[in-house]
Amino acid sequence: MKGNNAGHSFNLNTGARIPAVGLGTWQTGGDVCRDAVRIALEVGYRHIDCAHLYGNEVEVGQALSEALSGGLPGLKREDLFITSKLVFATSAPKRIDSAVQVSLKHLGVTYLDLYLVHWPGSIPVGDATDPPYQQGKPLPRMKETWQAMESLVEKGLVRAIGVSNFEVTQLEELLTFANIPPAVNQLELHPFWRQDDLVKFCQSKNIHVSAHTPLGVPGSNLRSMDDDASDGEHELLSPSLPIVFTRSLSGHTPLLKLSTLKAIARRRNKTTAQVILRWGLQRGTSVLPRSLHPDRIKTNFDILCWSLSEEDWNEVNSLDSQLRPVGSRNNLFSLNGPLQAVEEIDDLDLNCD
Repeated sequence: MKGNNAGHSFNLNTGARIPAVGLGTWQTGGDVCRDAVRIALEVGYRHIDCAHLYGNEVEVGQALSEALSGGLPGLKREDLFITSKLVFATSAPKRIDSAVQVSLKHLGVTYLDLYLVHWPGSIPVGDATDPPYQQGKPLPRMKETWQAMESLVEKGLVRAIGVSNFEVTQLEELLTFANIPPAVNQLELHPFWRQDDLVKFCQSKNIHVSAHTPLGVPGSNLRSMDDDASDGEHELLSPSLPIVFTRSLSGHTPLLKLSTLKAIARRRNKTTAQVILRWGLQRGTSVLPRSLHPDRIKTNFDILCWSLSEEDWNEVNSLDSQLRPVGSRNNLFSLNGPLQAVEEIDDLDLNCD
């Protein structure tokens, strides 16, 4: 794949390949979003990870249009891998079709390489592009949602479909009725939240795993066991983003301040972030780091042509603080199959990727 260092990608069960490193676009907007995508494409990123709920697909689309119309000579749409996401598993077939059309319009493309069900839940709210929610109307089951997702492939609107933040029991249920199995499960994965059993399950079912928030979560108040993680580098957020994605600006902590990881980085002459991201690749997962800073966008991509040693690998895997900064009670399948509405789940944290 051009610009992505040949061979640095993973096979999907569709026969396509997904780049090993992609740019996450969560918590970005406006000019800073356009600039981040533009810089990433210049560096060599070819996977741009988007979502309708991020509220910034117009800006991403502007950067893509600039690159494809001569900003990056020789770059073609088929060189890119563009992902977007259905807000929740909310929707009747007509609504899902409308949702992907909105993303296509905003991104300025005629198809998506991957379209994911963003969360395994349902929610009776949306934005101005969504039809009004009808009080008392039953929310659809996941089977109906997945059938609508499959129809998007049949129509040529998307090349592959998948899920995000699904756990083993939810995947098991989905696989009982899926005619097109999910190509990807995008998960929060990092050394403090490895989800080993879930990753192994997905790989056993030929479902590729892609890591969102692979450096931890900005604004997390978790602290490492041996380092002060109270202070981090600040990244600007656009004030135009939905309130649901507003977080404090404390940087990616505590992972980037953990002494074990910093020691590995010193031995390898790499940044701590590079060590964490490389660990993700060596697990067989693609990674989706997000940054707005040109230097970090570049260094985050420079993880393809070197490896962690066995000693390094074992040290990272020995970290036992399995803490989940992106936390929500997202086991939203009820016992008899249908999804529950978010409004029925007490204290659900919607500050989610």
